[in-house]
Amino acid sequence: MHVAVVGPPITRDGASAAARRELSKGIYHRYDDPWPVRVFRAIEHAIGRVFDAAARHSPGGDAGAVALVVLFLVLLGIAVWRVGLVRRETTLPGTVLPERASTAADYRRLAESAAAAGRWDEAVVARMRALARDLEERGLLDPRPGRTADELAAEVAADIPAAAVAVRVAAQTFDGVAYGGRAAGAESYEVVAAADRALHEHRRLLTGRPR
Repeated sequence: MHVAVVGPPITRDGASAAARRELSKGIYHRYDDPWPVRVFRAIEHAIGRVFDAAARHSPGGDAGAVALVVLFLVLLGIAVWRVGLVRRETTLPGTVLPERASTAADYRRLAESAAAAGRWDEAVVARMRALARDLEERGLLDPRPGRTADELAAEVAADIPAAAVAVRVAAQTFDGVAYGGRAAGAESYEVVAAADRALHEHRRLLTGRPR
């Protein structure tokens, strides 16, 4: 004779928990859409709900909703444009050297080539980078990609007072051309080149021999 063992009664919460555990098994999800597809559909559904709500509450129904969306996009574009202007204005003064800088000799050759071709903006930027990179290569400044032109001028003024004025004017010229939208010319290039030569003369006097 077998005696059946009767367990505790199944409650509603217990049944729901058991169903969730069963449905969570992988066998029931083998044919589900990949997660990027599910995310896209969720976003699409959310946008649809927003559009439907706009259509219900805007005059003109769907046409009014479309007008509201277009107006929103226009305002968003204006906001992005204004933020871009602010960012461009606040980049002054900007960094002199990029994260991966070339050698001073390479920058100087680029500057001379650009100047010979009349590409003065490029020449000014390259010559200022040659100046900054040369100071790093000779150990007069610690290598630092994020150094701004103003910071470079301040460090030169502290360590090489004789070249302070020339480098300060060169830094201002570089900022105006590289980040201020000013058009460079032969005079602008000569300002930066003069600062580079002043530092070269300082090195020559220190070493006692021409480079």
